[in-house]
Order: sequence, then structure tokens, then C-alpha cells
Amino acid sequence: MSAREEGGPARRRGHRREREAEERARRALGGGGLLLVAGLALVGVGPSDAGMGLTVLALLVLIYGIHSFGRLGTERDGRSEQARAPSR
Repeated sequence: MSAREEGGPARRRGHRREREAEERARRALGGGGLLLVAGLALVGVGPSDAGMGLTVLALLVLIYGIHSFGRLGTERDGRSEQARAPSR
């Protein structure tokens, strides 16, 4: 058996990387949301180049966060969508 099948260090490293990727995605979503609120507040007060730039930056961070969060997948038990038998 390999270390991965035994639940050894390789499996723990893989799980840690997945958890770190999820934390990064969640931070990007939270930070992007806060930046968006701040940018919209600056633009709402009056025409502001800083507010427009901050809003665009926030939207880019949100897009990155949504993309990276979506790339994590929905499966948590190790089985992939293709491995399941098709339902009829």
C-alpha cells in the first residue's frame, strides 16, 4: 500500500492544500465584498476616481474568489462525478 492509501503524510499534505485553497477563496470573497462596499460608498458620496478604481478592483477580487471557490469542487468524500454510475 502507498502512503496515500494508508492515510499517511501524502494524504495529510493533500488535505492541507485543499483546506488552504478553500481558506484563500473564502478570504478573497470576503475581502472582495468589503472592498466592493467601500468602493460603492465612495462612488455614492460623489464622483470619485478612487471609488471607481476600488470598485473595479473589488469586482476582480470577487471574480477570482468565485472562480477559485468553484474550482474546489463539490465532492468531499474523494469520489468524482465521473466515477458514479449514471442514474436512469
